[in-house]
Amino acid sequence: MKRINERDIERFQESTRAALDEADGDRFIECLLQREAMTAKITEFSPSLEKNIAERLYGSETLIIERLEAERSKLFKEIDVFVKSRRVARSYASTFPIPPVTPFSQKK
Repeated sequence: MKRINERDIERFQESTRAALDEADGDRFIECLLQREAMTAKITEFSPSLEKNIAERLYGSETLIIERLEAERSKLFKEIDVFVKSRRVARSYASTFPIPPVTPFSQKK
C-alpha cells in the first residue's frame, strides 16, 4: 500500500498554520483555498495515516472549522447591517423641506 510523503503532511500543516495566523478574513480564506490541492492528496491516503498524524490533522481541522464559523458569523453581521441600512434608505421619502405656508387671509 502506498503511503503519503511526510513532507506533504508538513507542507499541509504549515499552510494550515499560515491560514490560522492570518488576521484578515480574506487572506485566511485565500490560504485555505491554496491548500485545497494538498487536502485531496491527504484524503486519498487517509486510511494509511498513522494515528498521531491523523490526530494532529484532526486538531488542525477543528481549529479551521472554528475560525470559519467565526468568519461566517462576522459576515452575517455585516450583511445584516447592510440590509438594515438599505431598508432605511429605501423607506426615506424626501419631501419639500419647508412646510406649506398658511394663507394670511382666509376667504369666507
